[in-house]
Amino acid sequence: MLKTAESFIGELNRLQMKYKESHELGDGKYHIACGVTGKTTQMDFHFIFDQDGHSVTMRVFKLFVAPVDRQLPILELMNRFNREYRWVKFAMDQENWVNLQADAIVNETTSGPICMELMLRAVKIIDDTYPTFMHEVWA
Repeated sequence: MLKTAESFIGELNRLQMKYKESHELGDGKYHIACGVTGKTTQMDFHFIFDQDGHSVTMRVFKLFVAPVDRQLPILELMNRFNREYRWVKFAMDQENWVNLQADAIVNETTSGPICMELMLRAVKIIDDTYPTFMHEVWA
């Protein structure tokens, strides 16, 4: 296991937070998934640690699907939130799912606290934005 992934698992254990899965990917990267229930929705966080031990990517896939007739207003809302919230970025994939993403530079010492901080900030941002997104989805 990569030292950066070990650091994050150590931080999760220290805070008594459970993780769903942890495994090496075929390209030498390492994946850790955590489920978090916020105030507005349940979120699955995916952390993918680069094999060089210097960076991590955090993703929350499938926050919600944008109906075809609501895509333009949702994209406008995503752009607004991407300007307002500097820690994460909302993106829509080819199947119209809205996802959240962030990247960070880490090392084996900083990985645990940085990943935890990113996740907590992302939960707050999702909790803040999700009701507005849902209003737009069902408008």
